[in-house]
Amino acid sequence: MTLFKYSRTSTLILLKQLGEEVWDEQPHNWPNNIRWLAGHIYAEAEGFMHDADHSYEITHQEWMPLFLDGSRPSEWKENDPVPTREEIMNALMEQESRIENFFKGKLKNDVSKVRDLNGMLLETVDSSLQFITWHEGIHIGDIKGLRLLTK
Repeated sequence: MTLFKYSRTSTLILLKQLGEEVWDEQPHNWPNNIRWLAGHIYAEAEGFMHDADHSYEITHQEWMPLFLDGSRPSEWKENDPVPTREEIMNALMEQESRIENFFKGKLKNDVSKVRDLNGMLLETVDSSLQFITWHEGIHIGDIKGLRLLTK
């Protein structure tokens, strides 16, 4: 749980440094933008932790199609419920404490649904938490790269 909290804190510190005016800038040859990356971190964590324990309820279900793997901000429609910077930031903060509280004492539990990631099976709650922590770290790097391109 410690590394997840560290990763999330790092994400929030980075996102707080970026004004909303750069959240939707999408450089040529980049498939997404900062808003998508921040929402993607949130949505993937919700999905993976719900699969870890089906009684963990996904919040902001309406955001899932916007941010899951394979989606693109260029495909969003005018009436899609695209969240604001503040909504995403608040959701990420709330999610951190919700995951910590919900999964306290459950890290060794078997998952409700095993995920197969190229032959690596996520069979425990802890392995799912480790994956979302790693995944978030990758996208922190993407956000830092985009930050440099949007200055």
